[in-house]
Formats: sequence, C-alpha cells, structure tokens
Amino acid sequence: MTSRGLARLLLAYFAILVVTCVVVRRAVSLREVDGETITTAWKKGESISRIVNGKMAEIVNAGVRSVDEKIVAEGPLVTRPEVVFAFSLVSARDGVKATLAGKTVYVTPDDILAHNGYDRWFWIPSLTLGLGADVQLIEALLAERLGVSVPELLARASFRRIRTSRWNTALQPFAATTPDSLTPDMLRRAAVDAARFLARGVSSEGRFRYTVEATTNRSLSGYDWPRHAGAAYFLAQAADVSHDPVLRDAALRTTGYLRDHATLDCGEHRCVGQGELVDVGSSALALIAMNEIARTGIDPSYRAQVEQLASFLRSQQRPDGEFMHYYDRRAKKPVDTQSIYYSGEVTLALARAFALTGDTADRDAASRGLAHIVGPAWSFFGDRYYFGEEHWTCQALADLWDVAPDAKALSFCERWQIYDRKMMFGPNDTPYDADGSYGVGPIPTPRLTPVASRCEAGIATLEAMKRANADPDEQVALAAQLRRSLALLLRQQFRPGLTHLFADPTAVYGAFPGSAGDWQLRIDFAQHAGSALLRAAAMPALLHP
Repeated sequence: MTSRGLARLLLAYFAILVVTCVVVRRAVSLREVDGETITTAWKKGESISRIVNGKMAEIVNAGVRSVDEKIVAEGPLVTRPEVVFAFSLVSARDGVKATLAGKTVYVTPDDILAHNGYDRWFWIPSLTLGLGADVQLIEALLAERLGVSVPELLARASFRRIRTSRWNTALQPFAATTPDSLTPDMLRRAAVDAARFLARGVSSEGRFRYTVEATTNRSLSGYDWPRHAGAAYFLAQAADVSHDPVLRDAALRTTGYLRDHATLDCGEHRCVGQGELVDVGSSALALIAMNEIARTGIDPSYRAQVEQLASFLRSQQRPDGEFMHYYDRRAKKPVDTQSIYYSGEVTLALARAFALTGDTADRDAASRGLAHIVGPAWSFFGDRYYFGEEHWTCQALADLWDVAPDAKALSFCERWQIYDRKMMFGPNDTPYDADGSYGVGPIPTPRLTPVASRCEAGIATLEAMKRANADPDEQVALAAQLRRSLALLLRQQFRPGLTHLFADPTAVYGAFPGSAGDWQLRIDFAQHAGSALLRAAAMPALLHP
C-alpha cells in the first residue's frame, strides 16, 4: 500500500469512528426532563410504601420517613447482553423504570443503595473492587413490583434509564466541603468520629467487627491481622488527640488482643500471626500499633513488645535490603517470597521502632529497606511511568528523613504523587461528586480507600519535601492535590448521611464506605482515612499555604 493509500485508509477509519461515537452517544445519553416525583416511605432501611406524583398520607408510625426522588433525566436502556445493562447505570445516581401493560414501576438509586446493589455485577476480591450494577437484583425488584416473573419482564417490558434528584433528606455535616474550606478542627472531628465508629465494633475481648454492611448493620465474614493491627494503631492515634477514654480503652483492648492472642514463637523470635506460616505484615503493623500505644503514654510497657517484634523483622531482611515476607514456624526458617505492601510496612515499622527505642539496628534496617524498595525492587523498563501501592513506603521516607535522608526515595515519592495527579478526577470528570479521587476510566466507581492511603503518603512526602527544601512549585501542587482529596473524604463520610437507608444510623456514624456506591464498611477504610485526616490536621501549612 502506498503512503497516500494508507493515509486515506486511516482518515476513513477516523471518520467512521467519530460518526459511530456520535451515534452511540445520541442513542444512549440521558436528556433532561421534568419527570415524575417518586415518594417512598422508609423504615429501618426498607421501603414500606411508595406513591408517584402524589402526596403521601401523613405517616404516624415511629421511625418511618418519606423521601422524594424526582426524575431529572431519562434515556434508553439496553438490557441485553447483561454486561451492557450492568455497566449502563452510573453508581449512586441512576435507576431504572419499566413499563408493562400500561403499568410503570421504578427501581430508584435509593432502592439500589439500600440493597448495596451498585458495583456488584463483577466482584474482584483481591482488589476489593466491584464493577457494574447488580442486574439480577434490579430485575427481581422490577418483576416483583409489576407482579410478573423475571423472564416475562425481560420478554415484554420496556425499560428506561433514569437519573433522580433527592431532597428532604438529611445532609452530611460536611456535604459542601471544598478544598479551601478545610480546617484542622474539621479534620480532627471527622477522624475522631471514624475512630468512634471502629470502637463501637470492638468486642470485650478486643476483636473488631471486620466488615459491616452499612444499610443493614450486618457483620460480614472475614478477618485479617494486618488490618486489625492498622485499625488498633489508628485508635491509639485518635485516643491521643481526643483524650477520649472510650477510644483509649478500645485501643488497649485491640492491641492487647494482638499481644495476648496473636503473638507466637517464630524460632528464637516473637511474631504476630496465625498458623504455621505467618506474614511479616501482621508483625509490622502490630509493632506500629504497639509503638503508638507506648509513644503516646497510653501504656509504656508495650516498648518490650516493640523491641521483640523489631528483632523478628530485622531477622527477615536479606543482605540486599529486601525482606522475606513469610516465616515457616514448623521449619523455623524464613520463606523468601514477596507480596504487595509488606516491604513498606516493615520499613515503616522499623523506622517507628528506632524513634521509640533508639536502637540503631532498626534505623539501619529501615534505611536499607527503603533504598531497596525505591531502587532494585522497582527497576524495570518503564519504571518511571508506573507505580505500585507505596503508601507505607512514603511514610517511612518522612520518618527516616532526619536520621537517614534518602534523596532517591524522596524523588520516587514525589514522582508517585505526580503520577497520581495525572489520574485524578476533577469536578467535571464524572457525573457524581468524585473530585479528588483517582481512576483510570469512567467504569469503576472511584474507591475512597486509595484516596485516603495516597493522602497519608502524600502528606508524608510533603513533610519530607519541606525539610529537604524541595521545589516550591511542586510543594504547592502537591498540597493542592491533597486538599482536594481530603475534602472528598469529608464529603463522603457517613455522619450519618442518608439516614432513611440505614437500619441503624447511629451504628454507622463516622464510617467511611468503600465508594459512593459500595456501602460495605471494612475496618481499614476508617483507618486509612482517619490516619490521613489526623496527619493533615497536624500540618497547618498544608491547609493554608
């Protein structure tokens, strides 16, 4: 093919692509309408009656509340194949109406949120990430309300996508928070509320309610020692700031549970975990929690446990600075394999141990660990253009800066934040309020926990940048980025928010959901957000540059 022929072919392809995009957009896009008003009576998170374009009779039953959702936009909806249906609804904003034999029924955004039906069609457990709306749930609700079977619904009904605007509902205290309106007091209050949410779920023996379904207040299965330890660490942080005896007691019970029920013999050392094969992440975050308990004076005796765990973690380090992430208790030897997060967690743990005990072996091990993470461990073609999850690593950078500064690590953390900034959603990038979140496209609902963990790392990086007299323009850019994310966290926190959708609004007060559409509440969601908020509150220059 000649160069002219190739140019014509590419031009034709581009023209066809543009026309196709325009046609598809016109075919599926919503148009603004002055549509129906759907009034629903809710009791303990369940809808008990509904009326359309009418006034609901006064409800005298205790605990019943009526809420209006007005249809403000409407458009076509393709229901097959199922994957198209699942990805056609914008999380927390879109619902469906179906008409059959002259009868129209609705599944509104509130209906889907009440059943935790967004971001559920395809679930990725390892990433705690869901994609697409729960199509089977929506079809079942529509079929029930029309009085037909699901097959008959799909065969005979017509469907429309709807977007609603909700009013006469409870507003979040910080629903209108902007990056410029943040204050240290706002951040501390939000963090303490998150800690109190965690504390309410601590059993008498010291275990957390690990994951809670916000709408039903039902505990879900699963448990994880690193996340337990991270949540205990945050409780100690919040107890120190608030002087709340309830938080202090919860911090002591959860950390004591690690000491008394999860501490094991690992050869000649003591470690934290369960079973014959233990990971270093459990010991690292347990050390960080116990270190915080001792550092803040809540219980100084935990220094002994910090020293024991630090000794174990140092024994897991290779000569090149990398850590062996597992220990086989039966064979009494390390297992030299690596998993995400653990090297950064161990590096931060040893840096915190040095700050408490002054043992230079901890400082040196942490310094070597940091150098390996930002050097040989991240050396490949394209390593300047892609990053992993380094929120613990960049906190270690700041902790070590005054005693073992590492310019390469600072550059690494700066570049990670710039990389994140390129993926940051702006106020007009999505049809819901996601300004300050991160993503790689319009399909996944932005997760709040990566926002929080990047804030932790970003604030730590900014602290190191200031001490290193780094580029002032980059400091300004990073501070602005962090304020946008902090404002988002405050806007999304349950305080308690849409009370009509919760079986027990007081039980979830202060919690952070997985996303705007995923209302499962795992303990590390509150931990990362709360730790970020407290770190930001302690840095006035971040809020008012």
